[in-house]
Amino acid sequence: MPYNRSFSSKPVMNFLTGSIVNQIILINVIIYVLEVFLARTAFFDLFGLTPHTVVTKGYVWQLVTYMFLHGSPWHLILNMFVIWMFGNPLESVWGGNRFLNYYLICGLGGAFLSFLFSFNTTIIGASGAGYGILLAYAVLFPYSEIYVWGLFPVRARTLVIFMVIIELASGITGGGGIAHFAHLGGMAAGFIYLKSDRSVRRFFQNIKRGRDRNGDDSWRNPGSRGN
Repeated sequence: MPYNRSFSSKPVMNFLTGSIVNQIILINVIIYVLEVFLARTAFFDLFGLTPHTVVTKGYVWQLVTYMFLHGSPWHLILNMFVIWMFGNPLESVWGGNRFLNYYLICGLGGAFLSFLFSFNTTIIGASGAGYGILLAYAVLFPYSEIYVWGLFPVRARTLVIFMVIIELASGITGGGGIAHFAHLGGMAAGFIYLKSDRSVRRFFQNIKRGRDRNGDDSWRNPGSRGN
């Protein structure tokens, strides 16, 4: 049976204005393209986060710009996948402005721990913000199942607890060139935000009242299923 299907006449504009998550992803992709063209310049030195440089030269913008730089296509793809997969449910609950604030706060948290543990090292990537996003997803949707490598179902809160342990152990033992403490900094900043934000507290209070009325085992999986 024939049918008509309408398409937007402005798909790019709709993508840009559709969500903050889309805009963050697009900005990261555009900046990575710039990185490729400017690979032989001082681009990383200017915009990657080197805590020593921030202190000695006053490059304070690095506290924000570092989280939009990536070292390889795989690094970019993995971080953008995390932001897309777990950021969209958060934005649908919080709205765009609150999600953006949370994203930046988690990125700044990653920068803060870099001052303590990577003072003379250049840090790049959205992983700190991404880990914070994953933490928030696990807090809001603790029973949602995430399929690790598409095969093994794990509840969100269980996965986050496991990841905190792995990141802490890896950071202490050296970490193989990965900024594990920046990841933990993003999660720590996200946790502080979630504990202090009034609307999030009200969210948990409503959940608790619902569980008290219906029994602890009746409230399950309020979020979307990951894969």
